[in-house]
Amino acid sequence: MNILGIHCALNQFNHDPGAALISGGKLIAVCEEERFNRIKSSRAQFPYFSVQSVLKESRMNICDIDVLVTTGNTKKTILTKYIVQLFNHYFGYCPELHFVDHQDAHLASAFYYSNYSEAMCISYDGIGDGLSGKLAIGRGYDITPLEDLTVDQSLGHFYSAMTAFLGFRPLEDEYKVMGLASYGQDGINMDHLIEFTDTSYRINREMFNDENPPISLDQPLYNKNLLANLGQPRLMGDPIEQRHKDIAYATQKCLEKAIIQLVERLHGYTNLSKLCIGGGVGLNCSANKVVRELPFIDHLFIQPASSDRGLPLGCALMEAMTTTDRVDIPNHVYFGPTYTDHDYISALELAGLKYQRLDNPSLAGAQLLVEGKIIAWYQGRSEFGPRALGNRSILADPRHASTRDAINAKIKFREDFRPFAPAIPEELAQSVFYMDDSSPYMTSTFGVRPNWITKLGAITHVDGTARVQTVNIDVNSKFYNLISEFGKLTGVPVVLNTSFNARGEPIVETPANALATFYSVGLDALILGDYLVLK
Repeated sequence: MNILGIHCALNQFNHDPGAALISGGKLIAVCEEERFNRIKSSRAQFPYFSVQSVLKESRMNICDIDVLVTTGNTKKTILTKYIVQLFNHYFGYCPELHFVDHQDAHLASAFYYSNYSEAMCISYDGIGDGLSGKLAIGRGYDITPLEDLTVDQSLGHFYSAMTAFLGFRPLEDEYKVMGLASYGQDGINMDHLIEFTDTSYRINREMFNDENPPISLDQPLYNKNLLANLGQPRLMGDPIEQRHKDIAYATQKCLEKAIIQLVERLHGYTNLSKLCIGGGVGLNCSANKVVRELPFIDHLFIQPASSDRGLPLGCALMEAMTTTDRVDIPNHVYFGPTYTDHDYISALELAGLKYQRLDNPSLAGAQLLVEGKIIAWYQGRSEFGPRALGNRSILADPRHASTRDAINAKIKFREDFRPFAPAIPEELAQSVFYMDDSSPYMTSTFGVRPNWITKLGAITHVDGTARVQTVNIDVNSKFYNLISEFGKLTGVPVVLNTSFNARGEPIVETPANALATFYSVGLDALILGDYLVLK
């Protein structure tokens, strides 16, 4: 059975459209629209290029698709009209259309991808199909909802409103608030904004722009009631003061407190020790660390694309699990388009560039890092989700804080308070970081062991943590070998790994994207497959 899962962004409040294709019980491809149209988050976009890409990867056309699945179960009457119309317009045909619940798709993307046979499951985000999340239990091929989270429990709305108040862009810059929080201190009272009992919480919607709903994301998501309690908001681009850091700190602590209550309540329903997380709030790595450290949690899986980027995958998995095919779940996220040696050479020669073929790209990359070079590393199929995991990465020596500052200043052009992530061979991670499990998808922070903090100045955050990626040799041998070679040369088996993109742009997808970004920022070298380009 050929199943196409999609997420459409049919208005500016919908974001991250994309497509996923499952055929004969195998996951063939997952793509995000922003990687092709080069519009970050791709709000109000139909996933034309994503659908086209997954069909090409499977060597199918739209008429080969048996079922088309999307979210919007509460609005399927009106959505059916638009989706059928758009597929007929762009592809000349619309397959049989099925709708699923937004939160159920988040749950499915996490539980089924975890490969756990039984687990607690949480979805939490802003809002989707009228809810802000769900608590559930997953067993085998079934996910049973246990509790709905209503709009006045929306942790996504809460965090996005505070993101806007702090002068960042909501539904996009929440990770900046998370990074800034580590610089804050106690002292900001947020009882007026989020009200806690011993076992639950409620968001005070009188602080939100609910009475006159915004028509644009450029309008504030908060109202004057919030100003009366927290003072004037930070204007976008203004200096960041200690007060802003303290507000970010209080915001993060409130989020973590609410999440702990949800997880404890879910544990009370199930008495299980494994947990799967989906939904946009699942991208908060600092909160994931707090959850991971709860005494009753033995294993934690966060969907790598836990935001709406993961909805196409969740939709396709929900449908597939109802068939006799089931799905062979992989242990990686490299499901973007396939590029060949011919594609690399064509892009290089079209640009008129000098390049050389490498016998050992991993060793060459490690040697460049030892020389202090900051390199772009482009290999194989792209990762789905917001994290670069070794196929579309910018890499650097992690030992000196000056490297972090250089990347921020001449490549990323971003705020200096934001941390970078380390990548390390899986079997060595426990000797460098406080962790007792693998972390292949960079979804949680971990403490850096004291004897390594001074050795890893570029990736250790101000709070002594790092968002670790563990690399398995069988999953990504080229990237693993690069890190290992760097370790042999330096005694430090870690590299700094950040996404291959310029500020405000999506992660690069095609070889041409890679070359354009390479020459638009202050990178020193690009390893494109087996080919090296130097400036």
